[in-house]
Amino acid sequence: MNIELDPGDHEEPTWEVYRPGTPRRRFDRRARTILTAAAIAAVLANAGAAWAYWRFTGSDEAKPEVQPAAAGTPFELVLNGTTEPNRPGATGNLTVTVTNQHPVPIRITAVRAGAGPAVADDTHRDAGCSAPPVELNRQAFPVSWEVPKNTIGAFVVPDAVSFGTGGPAACRGATFSLPMRAQAVRP
Repeated sequence: MNIELDPGDHEEPTWEVYRPGTPRRRFDRRARTILTAAAIAAVLANAGAAWAYWRFTGSDEAKPEVQPAAAGTPFELVLNGTTEPNRPGATGNLTVTVTNQHPVPIRITAVRAGAGPAVADDTHRDAGCSAPPVELNRQAFPVSWEVPKNTIGAFVVPDAVSFGTGGPAACRGATFSLPMRAQAVRP
């Protein structure tokens, strides 16, 4: 049995013949031009996105919360304090948490009440402790706390908070958060 094929069925392609020993070109000129243009467009798009981010958020040097004042110049911080006076008429310690996001160490020189009321923990607030009678015993407390750069420090102010009488029963035994402000300097 003999099978004959039409010459059009078994022709070899003449447009791309690989000959061993000859170097192959990976991309022709047109492909290299398109890939180069795509790479340049990607670089420009990323640079534009970075510029837009910097433009709308500002640089770190321009933000006072990132770059504190010059050494010795006072500036303010917003902090959070927690306390646990557990019964009416009791006094308790105030634990103040300081987050130093500055690239330099800071020293806290005084703490005082911030804007807003004291807030009970979630469990007691859900039980009806909406306006806890918790207040600071003084307007300001002089302190000297060193906080290294990019760290969080927790400090205790003894007997700084009072739990007033006549508050809701749901507030007994609660942990309270108080907004605080601090006066700080860069050493």
